[in-house]
Amino acid sequence: MKTQTMFGVSLAALLILFVTVWGAPREVAQTQSCRSRPDVLGKCFRVHGRLSIYNGTPSIRLWPMGTKRLLGVIDPNDVSNAPGPTILPLDIKNKLDWDKDVFGDFIVCPLTRKQSGRMQTVCIADGKNLTVREHKLTEK
Repeated sequence: MKTQTMFGVSLAALLILFVTVWGAPREVAQTQSCRSRPDVLGKCFRVHGRLSIYNGTPSIRLWPMGTKRLLGVIDPNDVSNAPGPTILPLDIKNKLDWDKDVFGDFIVCPLTRKQSGRMQTVCIADGKNLTVREHKLTEK
């Protein structure tokens, strides 16, 4: 009798497992990207510039070449500021570190409005024509 009960329990557990696995939706969760974030404030735009890591917050900054501005690359909803897919595409993240700058054409999406005298925060949706160069410290 005990063997029949254990067999019944095992068969029921196997049936539940089968229904759970085969009945589950087949969709693979998509990673949220910069463009699809709900907090993007406007149209994404192209910036030709240098992406670097700085001390301070935000630590990842994009300098649009030919300007005196810096764009902060940050996720205001993530206090860790860890560069994930909603802030920086993986292929760009893998090229960037303290000793390297990434130059290229970046598609950025605004997370704050542009204001005189303030760093605008953005996320980076894409990068093309990327060149990695050794970071050079400027001395004054």
